[in-house]
Amino acid sequence: MTGSQNNAQVNKLLTNISNKIVPDGSIAEQILPLINVVQSSGLLGGYGTSHLRIETSLTTGKNKVPRIDTRSYTTTAYSVDDHGLSDIITKRDYANVEAPFDAENDTIVEIVTKLQLEKEKGLADTLTSTAIITQNTTLSGTSQFSDYTNSDPLGKFSTARAAIYNATGSVPNKAIMSWAVYDKIRYHPSLLVNLGYNYDRPGGLSVQELARALDVQEILVGKAVYESAKEGQSSSIAPVWGKHIVFAVAPAVATRTQTSLGYRIQLFGAPRKVYKNAVTNPPESTEIIVMDSYQQLISKATAAYLIKDAIA
Repeated sequence: MTGSQNNAQVNKLLTNISNKIVPDGSIAEQILPLINVVQSSGLLGGYGTSHLRIETSLTTGKNKVPRIDTRSYTTTAYSVDDHGLSDIITKRDYANVEAPFDAENDTIVEIVTKLQLEKEKGLADTLTSTAIITQNTTLSGTSQFSDYTNSDPLGKFSTARAAIYNATGSVPNKAIMSWAVYDKIRYHPSLLVNLGYNYDRPGGLSVQELARALDVQEILVGKAVYESAKEGQSSSIAPVWGKHIVFAVAPAVATRTQTSLGYRIQLFGAPRKVYKNAVTNPPESTEIIVMDSYQQLISKATAAYLIKDAIA
């Protein structure tokens, strides 16, 4: 009897195990407060700053009460766009795709994933663009927070908060960063010392502790990755949120008379939907369509501050 006769022979697919990169940790839908609208386009109302101007209100005797101009209104246009992708599952696909694969479910999941990544990457690209978030700084060399000896993250964080406050009168309540940035700065000595841990913190700072160091209520850590290589090229997986940090004023709920970096606007009652349509070409096939309708509207860019290339 040879040794090879004792080896297990696997000729079929394992039915309960498979490998796949799943873009976990999407945060786009947690950043901007949600507005449900009935019409796909319209105007977002706002106020000017005339109500903040100091007036002379002193009046004595028979002098008239000073009259001022009030009700300075502004508007920002919004337009909800439809986003959709589709694929066809043929009769042969249904017959030949075996467990652990599932032709129909896999198709739906992959289309939904692509739509979600498009939304995530779209907002990430917007919030990390110096052309849009004009309050920003770009770090390089020893100023990047991956240089634990020379960089000054606390000074940069203070500058970011001050810039937002000076422009809006509101303090940032959120900070957004990729997992790579979080994993690097949670071990930064100056942050550990600032929170009183010094070097007695082998596991680094938690998300909640790091929020205290940044002086914000919440940190959103984007873990999603995407395929950055073009079709036919060698695979290259990259983080959606890059190597940047964004401070922002972004309330949890959309209300009247508030400061917010922007809003996630979607049609009322129209979240992401899956459609299955029978098609005759090819015969006995099913077309899977997934639709999403939204706009990620940046209505007040001065309610954000971008630290670009925070780490090397």
